[in-house]
Amino acid sequence: MAKIFMSMSGEGRGHATRVRSLVERMRDRHEITLFAPGDAYRFLEPQYGNDPDVRLIEIPGLKFHYVDGNIHLTKTIYQGFYYQNSHLPKLVQQLVDEIEKHQPDVILTDFEPALPRAAKKCGKPFLSMTHQHFLVAYDLSILPMHLRFFAWFIGLAVPMHYTAQKETIISSFFNADLKPRWKKKGAVCVGPMIRPEVRQDKFPVVSHETGSSDSGHPPFLLSYLRKQAKTDVVDILKESPIPVKVYGLGEREPLGAITFHEIHPQHFVDDLLACHGVVSASGNQLLGECMYLGKPVLGIPETWHHEQLINAHFLKAMGCGDFVTIEKFQLKHLQNFLEHIEEYRTKILETCLGNDGTDDTIAIIERNIPVEIRRKVEVAG
Repeated sequence: MAKIFMSMSGEGRGHATRVRSLVERMRDRHEITLFAPGDAYRFLEPQYGNDPDVRLIEIPGLKFHYVDGNIHLTKTIYQGFYYQNSHLPKLVQQLVDEIEKHQPDVILTDFEPALPRAAKKCGKPFLSMTHQHFLVAYDLSILPMHLRFFAWFIGLAVPMHYTAQKETIISSFFNADLKPRWKKKGAVCVGPMIRPEVRQDKFPVVSHETGSSDSGHPPFLLSYLRKQAKTDVVDILKESPIPVKVYGLGEREPLGAITFHEIHPQHFVDDLLACHGVVSASGNQLLGECMYLGKPVLGIPETWHHEQLINAHFLKAMGCGDFVTIEKFQLKHLQNFLEHIEEYRTKILETCLGNDGTDDTIAIIERNIPVEIRRKVEVAG
């Protein structure tokens, strides 16, 4: 078995979900150690906290700073510098010790800065698998000028996380051309990483006449909201003409059209498979899973979450959904989305259904395993 170290950003669940999609497809033939901060650790701990075959280690990490339900860009940047000066040096040394003790054969990071620094200190190559590298590697000329500026601005943080990776894997739900210098570097674009609970041999079919899925569920919308979300989003969703299942705000009493649900990985996936459409923030991972399953999306990204705002623009440009910033979200946007939902669904079925980059990513990881160990794995497999 090859030894593989993986680390990931802890902000949100998308990074951890991508990593988990890899772990579940590779754990039968490799020894895997995960280094996870924040939300990522909380997401992975129920699966791997007591797993004898996968090591899960909690580490400190970067996170966004919120004020009154909105990302505060200045404080987030300040917290980033504080982390870099106070936590990062100790963490890098901790990970150096882990590398020297266990001698991993492959080191991979999903936008986490400490493990690559530790790998470089130990003279070992590392791989990068992120969505965020699209900010620097993709041709974003289809975006409006202000978003191109913010892509450039927040893209400055990408090389601050790490540079000199041996391979750059970019996982996105949308397609765009690579810039020439990234083509020369051998960057690879793959589809979204689809976790095992979502992967399907048969996709749910939704009736255009009734809006219900072949699972027998009556039509409903699925919504995932951050706890920091503005409360008037709930006031709007409660007026929905069809029921809405809301995750992320905890369990509460029903309100109008809304029922509230505790985050539960399997229950959320069950509802994602059965829902009529999704109203949610615009993280790459969730959008990728929605495209994979044929679920139209009304994105409600935060104005100052520029990465999600860019994702939402691509969603609309693809014709697979629509978006409005969460601060401007009104009932008319929800009604318009429902009026056009079958047009979006048809476009997804034509272009995105079943798109999964997991196999392509695993192939890249495994070709970086030392030859002598790779041969043993192939013989064992």
